[in-house]
Amino acid sequence: MTHALRVLEFGSIREQLEFHCETPLSAAASQELMPTLDPAEVDRLLDETKQAYDLISKVSAPPLGSIRDYRPVLQRVAKGGVGGGEELFGIGEAMGLMRAWKSLLSNIRNDYPLLWPLVEFVPEHPRLEEAIADSLEANGDVKDSASMTLGGLRQKKRSISARIVDTIQSYTTGSRRDLLSDPIYTMRDGRYVIPLKAENKGKIRGIVHDTSGSGQTIYLEPEEVLQMGNQLREVEAAEREEVVRILTALSGKVGAVAPEIAGGLETISALDLVLAKARLAFAMKAAPPQRGEPHSIQVQGAKHPLLDPKNVVPLELSLGGRQGNILITGPNTGGKTVAIKTIGLFVAMLQSGLMVPALDVRFGPFTQLWADIGDEQSLQQSLSTFSAHIKNIGEALRTLKSGALVLLDEVGAGTDPAEGAALARAILSEMQRKGATIMASTHYGELKAFAYSTEGFTNAAMEFDAKSLRPTYRLLVGAPGASHALKIAERYGISKDVVEAAKEGLGEQHQDLAAMLERLEQSQKLARIAQGEADRRLADLRKREEQASKKLSEAEEIRKTASAKAQGLIEEALRQIRLEAAEIFDQLKQAGTSQKAMDQARGRLKDLQEVGQDFANEFKPKAKPKAEPTGAALLSGTTVKIDGYSQTGVLLADPRDGKAQVQVGPLKMTVKVSQLTAVAASPSKEKPRVNVGLQKAQTATTEIHLRGTRAEDAMGELEKFLDEAVLAGLPSVRIVHGKGEGILRQLTRQMLGRTSSVKSYREAEPAEGGAGVTIAVFK
Repeated sequence: MTHALRVLEFGSIREQLEFHCETPLSAAASQELMPTLDPAEVDRLLDETKQAYDLISKVSAPPLGSIRDYRPVLQRVAKGGVGGGEELFGIGEAMGLMRAWKSLLSNIRNDYPLLWPLVEFVPEHPRLEEAIADSLEANGDVKDSASMTLGGLRQKKRSISARIVDTIQSYTTGSRRDLLSDPIYTMRDGRYVIPLKAENKGKIRGIVHDTSGSGQTIYLEPEEVLQMGNQLREVEAAEREEVVRILTALSGKVGAVAPEIAGGLETISALDLVLAKARLAFAMKAAPPQRGEPHSIQVQGAKHPLLDPKNVVPLELSLGGRQGNILITGPNTGGKTVAIKTIGLFVAMLQSGLMVPALDVRFGPFTQLWADIGDEQSLQQSLSTFSAHIKNIGEALRTLKSGALVLLDEVGAGTDPAEGAALARAILSEMQRKGATIMASTHYGELKAFAYSTEGFTNAAMEFDAKSLRPTYRLLVGAPGASHALKIAERYGISKDVVEAAKEGLGEQHQDLAAMLERLEQSQKLARIAQGEADRRLADLRKREEQASKKLSEAEEIRKTASAKAQGLIEEALRQIRLEAAEIFDQLKQAGTSQKAMDQARGRLKDLQEVGQDFANEFKPKAKPKAEPTGAALLSGTTVKIDGYSQTGVLLADPRDGKAQVQVGPLKMTVKVSQLTAVAASPSKEKPRVNVGLQKAQTATTEIHLRGTRAEDAMGELEKFLDEAVLAGLPSVRIVHGKGEGILRQLTRQMLGRTSSVKSYREAEPAEGGAGVTIAVFK
């Protein structure tokens, strides 16, 4: 397989994978990636990559880029050595990232069952992480807060340094500045010094640490600074000892769990490699493969992963399984080798757990991968091109297993054509007998006939445009292709006379066969164009069907909306009618035995009944009543037509805020101005407007149950119930809302409190239902 991976350029895929790795360990592992031949392991690797692909598309995961290979440091501290501050800080940071990934996947482990085991056993030592973070800066410096001793020493160091600076500055700014070469101070061997003129030596007591190149300046540490400098050195030495003590203590804690941390680094890097496979899939615009027949691959829209996708003609191909083997013919530079390499590289990637750049992939793992592609000539081994090819093929034949994938480019080439064709035919037959899946290319006409007549083989050709004399790089399965050698030769500058001489040298039968193949290619092209047109029209038809279905859905939605709107109009009209009926019943109650008042009430009830009947008739199918618009402005007193109503009404006031109040018979309605049209006043008597209240008076009940009803629905039902009770003239009603959390009880009593027809309400007695029931009394 090593030879096959080399000629397929699998190493370049490894390099692309390495680019997407975040940790050094996973990057190193990517360079060792090899296809597996175990079908179960292939399935596991691909499922693992699919889960990682899904994870990074949905979850913002912690980056792993700061994790380094700390295993050498861990080995050192495990043996009692001391780690550097930056190394220990990195280990603490790595432990935090490992723990963060474990926490993340722990919450979604059921969705990603193959990723969870990669972090399930990473170490969790939050206290050690905290100790490292509290003691060290990101650059490895030990913090002042790492210990009280260190904090005190550094405070003392700062204090002494400040005193030294103040003292030495007194030499550069005071009366003795004239003794100096320059009014500055500097450092020599870590000591504060002043540049004293050589002729002034002895005028300031101290120690000389250096002399200028000219000898005119000496660098002197003043005596009083010297004492403080010695104190500073003592503090610095103590500081270094305390830093070493802190690093030693931290190293001991890390060393105690070093094997766990090292194991965690390896498992988190294994997770990073899987994530890198998913990132590479996104970069390649790859598709998750589906399981196909064993030892087969089917691709649609496949593109070679190492070529510029913008310039690649997509490949569609089915190889192996029931589709059998493929023998590709066609002109040189037509794309045969690219097609073979694409399939070989796809198989190597898929069996390594990598997705491939294609629109659709169906794949069943192969047992081996053999490839003989390109120029295998070796000067060092004294092998010709033909000999090198035959050596590779011979090794394949000796160890070939059933279910292997064999890729042969220009099989049998490089020797006498007759012998080469016969040898190629025998090789292909033997490989087929041993159960291999074969994809090969050739120029031999004998092999085209072999593929045509041998069961399990299918001819395929790389399309060639005879008009432009250029290949289209499109693979056509089902028929052999012509080589077009003479046409290509003419295109690349061979004179017409030479080409004609070559044609004359060909046998008549060969010329007829070549012409037949060219006509077959043309026929295939026309058939493909026709098929494309048929597919286009079918797609257009389906699109129109979808549009029609969408229109039907929209019509149904409009019908539902209209129905809901009509229901709203009905409810509003019924509400107005109930209020009108309540007034009539109040009039009857107050009339007592007055015949005149009773006659008036009966008249109003009759009008109300007629209005209700008229309103009901509006929802029966009938011709839309016509009203002659006058074009008049909508002002108070204007006769108007309301959309959806057959009767006209009168504006009670000028419209405001896009709405207007309209008197329709005995009813007052507030409607949108957009629903109104000014019309000529009708000479006929307008009928009062709205419902069948008397029927409700006969069927009204004294109790309503609201338990188990949504609050919004319950309030609607209660409002309707109260209106009907008023219309029926009931003295009181019983409202069962249940106890529960008291929400329905509270809403019920709020509505009763703002209903003008309710005289009072109270909680029911225990025998009447207690806190779960409210009794309402009407006026």
